[in-house]
Amino acid sequence: MISDFLKESGVDAAFIEKDENCRYISGFTGSDSYLFLTADDCYLLTDSRYTEQAKEEAKGFTIIDYAGKLAKTVGELSAKHHVTRFGIEAGMTYKMYLSFDEVLPETDFVFVVPDTLRQIKSAEEIRLIEEACRISDLGFEKTVPYIKAGVTEAELRTILECAMLEAGSEGKSFDTIVASGWRSAYPHGTATDKVIEEGDLVTFDFGAIYHGYHSDITRTVAVGEISERQRYIYDAVLGCNEHIEKILRAGLAAADVDQESRKYLKEKDLDKWFGHALGHSVGLEIHETPTLSPRDHTVLCVGMTETVEPGVYIPGVGGVRIEDTVVIEKDGISILTKFPKKFLRV
Repeated sequence: MISDFLKESGVDAAFIEKDENCRYISGFTGSDSYLFLTADDCYLLTDSRYTEQAKEEAKGFTIIDYAGKLAKTVGELSAKHHVTRFGIEAGMTYKMYLSFDEVLPETDFVFVVPDTLRQIKSAEEIRLIEEACRISDLGFEKTVPYIKAGVTEAELRTILECAMLEAGSEGKSFDTIVASGWRSAYPHGTATDKVIEEGDLVTFDFGAIYHGYHSDITRTVAVGEISERQRYIYDAVLGCNEHIEKILRAGLAAADVDQESRKYLKEKDLDKWFGHALGHSVGLEIHETPTLSPRDHTVLCVGMTETVEPGVYIPGVGGVRIEDTVVIEKDGISILTKFPKKFLRV
């Protein structure tokens, strides 16, 4: 895997600093550590806090305590392996780049994208994501009885996050979204002290983490009686979600799937209120590639994960989003988020 990645990237060695990529490639679950990869040797650079953990987890890697001299260590390894083209991730800070450039003045730096190595999930990764989804489903099931007029968004967020922790989550995948009434028109309306009222639509977007892997799910709930327009929006978004999940499969281009969702909502005269991408992959990060967006033309492959999350957000009226986490298969998908999507009134 590493040798092919270096060859395809056109580099002699690569420096990996992103925690998720370090974990995926080496198996090391700590932080503040780096990988130096060549076709023949792989090194994990860390400090005294993590050396013993790294020896236990990063099998096949040479563990080096860089002792606060990262650039010097990288320079020495580059000289040892005669590196002339050195791969770095785009997220590297300018300060770190300058320190590397100082010790490698004759070396060409090339951006590499190790994230692509994580696009197709193994059976074990899918199992971990599925368990994260089970935890988030259970957390929401335990939260539903508390959804009612008079409680605040923040109170519901706390109940939901605690329920997921009790069910086995390592933490929240992102800042939990609880957006009610007019605030449900905010796609990323994280919870506030707003009080839930009769006639509100309440959008919950949340995720659990299990062994480092994330889930992502959105459900929208009606509190009491809602208007005909609100129900129309809900039914349209649900229909869009279900339509995409019926056609989604390996071999489709991500951008084409996104376009199909907009075509569906256009028939409902709601497409202008759908401003974000249809979905994204999930894994060790909550947002991974490929994305179901107009700009991503990746052909979907078996084993990729995606969210399917159409939404409609009308200022002053409110919004609806319904989202599942799914796995791409040859002739369809597996839906990992199981909490029912049918219209729910509390």
